[in-house]
Amino acid sequence: MPDITHIDREANVGYRILLVEDDADLREALGEALAASGHAVVYAADGADGLRKMSACRPDVVVLDLMMPGLDGWQFRVAQRSDPTLAATPVVVISASDSPTAAAVDADLYLKKPLDAKTLLCAIDDVINANARRLEPARVAQAERLAALGTLAAGLAHEINNPLTYVLLQLSQALRLLPAVATDGSRRGLDQVEALVRSSLEGAERIRGITTGIRAFSRSDDVALKRVDVRVPLDAALRLVGNEIRHRARLVTSYTEPPLVLANEGRLGQVLLNLITNAVQAIPDGDVVNHEIRVTAGADEHGDLIVEISDTGSGVAPHLLARIFEPYFSTKPVGQGTGLGLSISHHIITSLDGTLSVTSEAGHGATFRIMLPAARPQRLTC
Repeated sequence: MPDITHIDREANVGYRILLVEDDADLREALGEALAASGHAVVYAADGADGLRKMSACRPDVVVLDLMMPGLDGWQFRVAQRSDPTLAATPVVVISASDSPTAAAVDADLYLKKPLDAKTLLCAIDDVINANARRLEPARVAQAERLAALGTLAAGLAHEINNPLTYVLLQLSQALRLLPAVATDGSRRGLDQVEALVRSSLEGAERIRGITTGIRAFSRSDDVALKRVDVRVPLDAALRLVGNEIRHRARLVTSYTEPPLVLANEGRLGQVLLNLITNAVQAIPDGDVVNHEIRVTAGADEHGDLIVEISDTGSGVAPHLLARIFEPYFSTKPVGQGTGLGLSISHHIITSLDGTLSVTSEAGHGATFRIMLPAARPQRLTC
């Protein structure tokens, strides 16, 4: 009986099911029936083993026996509920007990033994669907909040740009007038003023670059595709998170004549910003000497665009790699992150006939790799 602690989501499987049952014969029989129906099954012989494997494989549903030696089903549920990363996983309890205590167990569904495979399969479908319906309003609300934040960010960037343009014009004019008012006696003081004005002008230009990036990444109404040089949204994304990078890692960029691609610059920028932000957040603050974020862009052997964003951060555990692009899945603590960034990024890249993949080793960083087909040369028409 295989014990699947790492499940490849690309394999044609249904649900990830954790089966916690101390009766070896029943465990094997139920597991075989579930696997025969296309599901991936992880087996546990008691509650303590079940909790360990639940943390490792993050199942879609738990099938839990109540009466077990050691950590029983009631204790399992208490421990599960106390862990925010496991608490929302639905549980189907199975038990031969007729007691009111057993039937009143804190679970999504209670099934009385003996039971057949068809009953269990229907029960699993029911609790997973019910759980999805329960979570859907929160997910819709989260998506609406994100859309509202995008609109707000675009509006703020627009409002900042108006006075910023005025400041830039005035600073530029001041630089042009300084030589005309210079005298031998005031030369030293004017040189200092010129240095201050140039520094202010540089800072204002940086602000304009940031607001331009925000407007590009927030725009949702412009979905037209055009030929894009990936270096433009890459540099915009790096400007937006440049301050965070400086406190965490050395930044290394390498662009080797990347080909143009057919894309929406704002949405491609959104992907790049998500991936660079993930790289930044994977690295602890204050250890710049020992960490690096590397961003490369170029062409592969077929002439298509390859962008790689690598970090030396915490990495991704092997059993989580298969789920990294799933909607609402996140390796971050509860309350940090929505679990949407990588899913949205994956959708955007695949919609452009490209691929987004990740390689990682826990504790040794991660590399996200984007491939997009190069834009074909435009034909001239008479």
